[in-house]
Amino acid sequence: MTLLEAWPGEISGALSNWDREARTRNHWRSHAYGCGIRECCGSPIDDRDVLERTIHRLPRGLSKELRSLVRELDDRILARFPVRLDHYHHWWHTEFPWDYDG
Repeated sequence: MTLLEAWPGEISGALSNWDREARTRNHWRSHAYGCGIRECCGSPIDDRDVLERTIHRLPRGLSKELRSLVRELDDRILARFPVRLDHYHHWWHTEFPWDYDG
């Protein structure tokens, strides 16, 4: 997996963060877009991008397994928030209310 990562642990960190986002009210509430330094305080958007990139680069079997895990987390997040989908962006890049309190 290291050939897929910009630094060691990038993918597992992104999956852990995405899992935390799916399980908590809103972990990145006050800084949804991070500080701009991915290694410091990346955003959920960055983490989901890493996972999507990885899904597309892994061999078929591993890709299917990761896609299943990520889809489960996506479904949990999407169940909490109203998201406007469009054809040009991934849903986590649209006007997604990362600071939603409802």
